[in-house]
Amino acid sequence: MFDAKFQYTNKIINNLMEISTIKEFILNSQILPSYDILLRNKAIITSSYNSTSIEGNPLDFKQVTKLFNLKQENKLDELKLNKSEIEVLNYFKTLENLDNYEKIDEETILDIHKNITEGTLKDPNMAGKFRDSPVVIGNIKTGQLNYVPPSPIKVPYLIRELLDWADVQEDLNPIILAGIFHYEFVRIHPFVDGNGRNARALATLILLLKDFDIKRYFSLDEYYNQDRQSYYNALQSADKSQDLTEWLEYFSTGFLVSLSNVKKDIESISRFDIKMNGKIKLNEKEIKILEFIEKNNSIKNKEVQDLLNLSAQRSHFYINELVKKGLIKSKGKGRSTVYIFK
Repeated sequence: MFDAKFQYTNKIINNLMEISTIKEFILNSQILPSYDILLRNKAIITSSYNSTSIEGNPLDFKQVTKLFNLKQENKLDELKLNKSEIEVLNYFKTLENLDNYEKIDEETILDIHKNITEGTLKDPNMAGKFRDSPVVIGNIKTGQLNYVPPSPIKVPYLIRELLDWADVQEDLNPIILAGIFHYEFVRIHPFVDGNGRNARALATLILLLKDFDIKRYFSLDEYYNQDRQSYYNALQSADKSQDLTEWLEYFSTGFLVSLSNVKKDIESISRFDIKMNGKIKLNEKEIKILEFIEKNNSIKNKEVQDLLNLSAQRSHFYINELVKKGLIKSKGKGRSTVYIFK
């Protein structure tokens, strides 16, 4: 029978307390439907970019965002999709469909894996099926072997043990439950590919089923991808010691960082919405430009380009939109032109 060894350290306890406070702030925030959709879409794009990037997908954030927008506009038929684009689209679909699951069981795990890997595996028949061959985890370039997952014959049994354990954890904090499930799933490594993406999607689903997926605004994957080595080190700490304490400190810290970012987004939206008396709607790029001006007193076209990863023409478009809305104005001429609050 699976059991998780860990201790509630001061760091874990403090993280959980801060998370609870921020959770209440988010749940009590009055967000207009248009901004609610903006935050949800941002979370899907951010999670999809970072989760696939962790596993080697070469698409950058701008490309992933463009792919999401094309999907929303039903323009994907115009593209000849490559494997990298299919991987990202699969993750979009997986996150958007999490609400359809009422519980986590073997069928759910296999279905999520099928959605994540469909059209991307060397053997298409392995999508949605447990691996039937051994795998090793290591560095291909250096040849260093980091971990040998359990034999394939043990995989179904180990997954059932994990599910049986999770089913009876009624009193365990949802964040701790999600963190333990994430680790043990990766340790079992039940599939030939897509295990990390599957584990991160399942952790999100656990939080959703436990009513802790705060309005679907957050992305855990971004924290992992910002420092992949720390992510791998935290996972490996449990491999070596058979104790999940260090991993759970890392996992709860990541959750806290993610929710803190959501809180900042909501505060920015609320602040600008008050300034405009709720009469003008802003998109994510416009909000980022206004945040920059608020922090730095002004912004240049070049700074908009760098901030949003845009061409000079596109950055000028967003600046003009804010000028038209009466929120900012130009100051100076030519190359010295800056934009400030009106």
